[in-house]
Amino acid sequence: MPDTTTIEIRKGLDVEVEHLEPRGERGARVDVETDDGRKWRLDITRGGKYEVVTSWRDGELADLDEPEWLNDLLARIGRAAA
Repeated sequence: MPDTTTIEIRKGLDVEVEHLEPRGERGARVDVETDDGRKWRLDITRGGKYEVVTSWRDGELADLDEPEWLNDLLARIGRAAA
């Protein structure tokens, strides 16, 4: 069963992070979803680099820009995993 956590990025902005699967030595795959219906699937390396696999808006595939807070979120996740 996937592990889901809600993280407050800043006042008024919470994101839900769902750990989908480990990727062995390569890292992990996660979904990051905001309250406004945007969602990104990311492959994250152990070194903290990431690749956007796909993204959605309101459940429909969409080519979304990466949010400015994404690196901060990944840094928090990395610190929590260490």
